[in-house]
Amino acid sequence: QCLLRLRPDQEGLSKVEAVREKLGKFGLEQNHLTPIANLSGRQKARIVLTSIYIPRPHILLLDEPTNHLDMQSIDALADALEEFTGGVFLVSHDSRLIPRVCHGEEKSEIGVVEDGTLDTFPGTFEEYKEELRN
Repeated sequence: QCLLRLRPDQEGLSKVEAVREKLGKFGLEQNHLTPIANLSGRQKARIVLTSIYIPRPHILLLDEPTNHLDMQSIDALADALEEFTGGVFLVSHDSRLIPRVCHGEEKSEIGVVEDGTLDTFPGTFEEYKEELRN
């Protein structure tokens, strides 16, 4: 199966253009007809990110989305999440991604899991890191 078989919901763009646009965000624009089985592991990780973004969902649930990604892919993911207009529930230990996605208390809520419970932190990610240092 290739990504071109997905049905993007884009107005004004053909199916091929819509898929290639999304693939381009992750450096894969030339792979729109490549069978997924023929891609490298790193390319497959990028494809997963692209495939969740193509249908334009209202909410994304992401669990450690930067695992196995190179720096270029992490930057592309952060850019895509900054552009995303829906809600994002992100589980991550990536101190480079979190501040790019969770910037400002009005847009973000930080949850901290400790001893089997989830508590919210009343502040920014930078404030949370500072509290951990103290």
